[in-house]
Amino acid sequence: MRFANKVALITGGGSGIGRATALAFAQQGAKVVILEINGDAARNTAHEIESSGGQCVWHEGTVASAEDADRSVLMALGTYGRLDFLFNNAGMEFIAPLTETAESEWDQVLDTNLKGCYLMSRAAIEAMKRNGSSVIVNNASDAGLRGIKLSAAYSSSKAGIIHLSRSIALDYAASGIRCNCICPGCIRTPLCERFNAQVGARKGQSGEEVLEKFVRANIPMLRVGLPEEVASLVLFLCSEDAAYITGAIIPIDGGLTAGM
Repeated sequence: MRFANKVALITGGGSGIGRATALAFAQQGAKVVILEINGDAARNTAHEIESSGGQCVWHEGTVASAEDADRSVLMALGTYGRLDFLFNNAGMEFIAPLTETAESEWDQVLDTNLKGCYLMSRAAIEAMKRNGSSVIVNNASDAGLRGIKLSAAYSSSKAGIIHLSRSIALDYAASGIRCNCICPGCIRTPLCERFNAQVGARKGQSGEEVLEKFVRANIPMLRVGLPEEVASLVLFLCSEDAAYITGAIIPIDGGLTAGM
């Protein structure tokens, strides 16, 4: 198993991409730690891992809290003695143009999506320096690569994650820490479903109708991606096969951002 004796910390590991990645890490021998705002969802992921013979602990909390971020890293160190991989995956969607975005709503999106990556990475880096070789993968979005209507706060937070990833890569490469950023497009997750439902509500359409039209018009592969496909990319970036890759920004979107 390529991640035997390694420890992976995943935020938002209770559903969607985070859950698929937690399961994939466990299947490849890693011990898994989950920080998740939904305790029941985290418990379910942990139970599935343990039922398959893996090891997983979880902590209910939010990445927007420095205390919760620090506690999740301490949980990894206290339970398994090390931390090798951090997948900053937790995030939230918000559908509104700028003038319909309250200050509190702007703060919540930026605190969860961007500040959460900062707090988690800050907490993890000192522990990772001890290993000689560790990896941070940040989950941004196609929304961070290009503007999207009705997504002022969300797109801004995801664009910030891209540049934060580059900064981490530059600052800590000499310490043996690689940092890369993935930019998923339309992936079959609860977040994507909520996103399209909110867009549809503004257009008098269902979320599925909005998604189907968007896929036909914009995605060359003509389908939505799967969480397991994103998980495969995360595991590759954490593996020795990607040992010379850092500071990369990688779309995984069926060709969505390749061009018109």
